[in-house]
Amino acid sequence: MIYGLRILPAADADVDMAGLYVARDNLEAALRFYDAIDQTYRQIRDHPKRWPRYELDHPRLKELRKTAVIGYRNYLVFYRIDADMVEIIRVLHGARDIPALLMEDLSRDGT
Repeated sequence: MIYGLRILPAADADVDMAGLYVARDNLEAALRFYDAIDQTYRQIRDHPKRWPRYELDHPRLKELRKTAVIGYRNYLVFYRIDADMVEIIRVLHGARDIPALLMEDLSRDGT
């Protein structure tokens, strides 16, 4: 099956914030980070069921999956598969309170 790819604004903002943080010290490293994000997104799109579900006790997060950014294992990509579309939800550093951030996203959406 061929999947499309949709990147939510929150995930875009996460990547930009991380890229800016890295670029403060090393612009070339930031560019490598963006390349790694792109490569990771393509890998997810091509094989979305390859990575495990990220179990959270909320119906809207039940099918959420995660994988690390290639070459940046501390950064995690959270996504879900919706029919023939892969939806990138967030890209978060593993040291953050991930369940709280994901639940906060739901409360902002009004659910």
